[in-house]
Amino acid sequence: MILIKNKSETQSEGHNMKTAVITGAASGLGKAIAMKYARENWQIIVADIQDEAGKAVVDEINQLGAKAYYYHCDISRVADFEALADFTETTTGACHFLANNAGIASTGSLMETDEAEWERMISLDLMSCIRGSKAFIPLLMKSATAQEPTAIVNTASFAGIALMPGMMSYNVTKAGVIAFSETLRAELFQHNIHVGVACPSFFKTNLTDSMTSADDATIARVTRWMENSGVTADTVAEDIFNAVRDGEFLILTHKETKKFYKMSRWFPKFMQKKKNTIKSIGTTKN
Repeated sequence: MILIKNKSETQSEGHNMKTAVITGAASGLGKAIAMKYARENWQIIVADIQDEAGKAVVDEINQLGAKAYYYHCDISRVADFEALADFTETTTGACHFLANNAGIASTGSLMETDEAEWERMISLDLMSCIRGSKAFIPLLMKSATAQEPTAIVNTASFAGIALMPGMMSYNVTKAGVIAFSETLRAELFQHNIHVGVACPSFFKTNLTDSMTSADDATIARVTRWMENSGVTADTVAEDIFNAVRDGEFLILTHKETKKFYKMSRWFPKFMQKKKNTIKSIGTTKN
């Protein structure tokens, strides 16, 4: 399902603008990234499965005076990513930035996580970044120059670095996104494509909507942490935009996570002891 704004203007004006493609852009962080790039005068491809919400984001961007297009994309399907890349090239002529942002959340220990949940998490959190990158790399290569590289940012999570108990499948898949991104960064450097990975901690978003494996107490606890966070989706999007501009790889968006990351590298044994005393995020105790 496609919504195109000002299609007649695309050929004359759209091809002169930079293009950003964002998955999961109908809400949350994806929407914030789309709005940030739109305010910077980029044309935006809003990709999602939430058609009404996605079209509303397109309308919001168009009201800013920017250009936006909606495309229905199921991140579990290779064919959808390939069609999205074709649509992007046909509509705008190029792709300068890809945000593999769409994903889901999950809680539970190893023994609480069944095979189906593992497959769901790997497909939607890790393989979605692989599918998206593979589909768009040819267009990103064609759009890149030595003076103006193109970029991919994969949304992981600080959970993929902290590796706290009780979030087994989420931690593993997000750590996989970080490893994939670092490897891809080396592979694409010579092609003038920058790769970054965003690792935000808790902030106000709708991530708990996808936590199907969590009980009510866990969802309430995570929601409280999100609400108490001083970080918003808009500030995370700002950090991502600045990191891409500056060619940064690891995008840490919270002060406390930057401190944790440094401590883990400098004092790994001490930090492991601290983690060993932490209760599982999925526990029903506060």
